[in-house]
Amino acid sequence: MDGNSTIVWVKYFVHSPSVLCLLPVVHYSTMVYKALSEQVKRQKATARENAQMRQAIDVYRQQEFKPKDERKSYRQVADEFDVSKSTLQRLVMGGVSMSAFNAGKQRLTPAEERVLVDFALESADRGFPLTHANLYKAADDILTSRLGDEHVSLGHNWVDVFLNRHREELQTHWSKPLDTQRGRALNPTNVKLWFNLVKENIVDKDILPHNIYGMDESGFPPSDQGTQRVIGRRGTKTQHKQGGADRENVTAIVTICADGTVLQPAIIFKGQNFMKKWGNNNVAHAS
Repeated sequence: MDGNSTIVWVKYFVHSPSVLCLLPVVHYSTMVYKALSEQVKRQKATARENAQMRQAIDVYRQQEFKPKDERKSYRQVADEFDVSKSTLQRLVMGGVSMSAFNAGKQRLTPAEERVLVDFALESADRGFPLTHANLYKAADDILTSRLGDEHVSLGHNWVDVFLNRHREELQTHWSKPLDTQRGRALNPTNVKLWFNLVKENIVDKDILPHNIYGMDESGFPPSDQGTQRVIGRRGTKTQHKQGGADRENVTAIVTICADGTVLQPAIIFKGQNFMKKWGNNNVAHAS
């Protein structure tokens, strides 16, 4: 699978033999990206130049292990990697590059920024992506732990600068519920693949319809959580955002048999005691 495809796992129960099967439905999508800003283009060019300079430094330092008549000069190595001869000589002699100098002026150290990037990626992968405010607070907590409560606050544009600096791994998304992503998986290609898998795992194995049950559950928060601008992994088309753990949720469970019959649905409320009003207007006779 490449970065432009999504796998949706659909579950069904087979009563005899009693197994839970998971069938993959592959959803392919086309990624559309915005044009790079001038700042990002400069960052990419700087990264390429830094990589060339590191290679040139490594090559020049290898010359000391060769006979004198076979060694390359600063000029020859600089021309080979298309870098500045004077900068190459300065760095080989122990000087500091401009990128390293600028990194030293950043509020967070490179190691601290690496921790923050990993935290943002892991949070997004778990369905709890960080907002700009969350990321700012995490960075401020790191500074507080190192410098104390009296440290100078980060600037208003710090998050945008941070995301630009790590744009190869991070990008912003509008958070979307999982139901939207599932809906996009319904297309002719996926439907054909689904029925091929059903034939292989059910029809060809002579499993009867009345022994096949499909079950699913849906959670309903008491209020609309809406969408937010969140931070996720670079290259993903959508970023799913789960509800907070402190939110109350009502869960509905439905089970349908392949022969057309249905089991009584179940509704799960949070509470130590059952309240009679929960059964009001129970048109589905749910338990």
